[in-house]
Amino acid sequence: MRSVRLFFTKEGLTRYISHLDLMRCFSRAIKRAKIDIWYTEGYNPRPYMNFSLPLNLGTESLCETLDIRTNDEMPFDEIKCRLNSVLPEGIKITACAAPVHKAEEICFADYEISFDCSDAEKALKYISERLEGEEILVEKKAKQGRKRVLRQINIRENIKSYELTQNEKVLKLSMNVCAGMKNNTNITLLVDALTKEIKDSVESVRVVKRKMYTQDMKEFV
Repeated sequence: MRSVRLFFTKEGLTRYISHLDLMRCFSRAIKRAKIDIWYTEGYNPRPYMNFSLPLNLGTESLCETLDIRTNDEMPFDEIKCRLNSVLPEGIKITACAAPVHKAEEICFADYEISFDCSDAEKALKYISERLEGEEILVEKKAKQGRKRVLRQINIRENIKSYELTQNEKVLKLSMNVCAGMKNNTNITLLVDALTKEIKDSVESVRVVKRKMYTQDMKEFV
């Protein structure tokens, strides 16, 4: 048995594929590619697949990873080629290798957010003020006894660095934020908070996750 890490992109319309459907997609692709994947043991055996960090619906990514285990020593390049021949448009294996880091080592991620605006000056002023402030409040579901309640959480401290630029009607926000199992930034909630009062000025938003890092800022591989 051998551990294999698949690095893949999720772009275009595939950003609307849910995490559950993505799991089904890869399960079928692995079968069609005739890769001898290892199955878990027990009463209900399943193909071993472990995604490092589930992606928010509607978010694109250039750095997703999936860990599998194979029963043979098929070359990494052949695994990559076979899967790319059966995966849908928008999902592409960019590399295949032995895992270096554990999924729980992910601590940060780079995102690039593009705002297509009808009033770029208004949007730039508002988003800049939000980023320069001490609070960016979002509502998250939490448990209180047996009840589910909404709580306001300040996620401004999750933003470690950012750069906001304007090119005509498009604003581009590049940022490094906390990510991972211990403290994951919900990028959808963050974007909603940054555009809460300027919905009329923002026509569309594109969010792309570009890289993931460990605690010491080494690229996750």
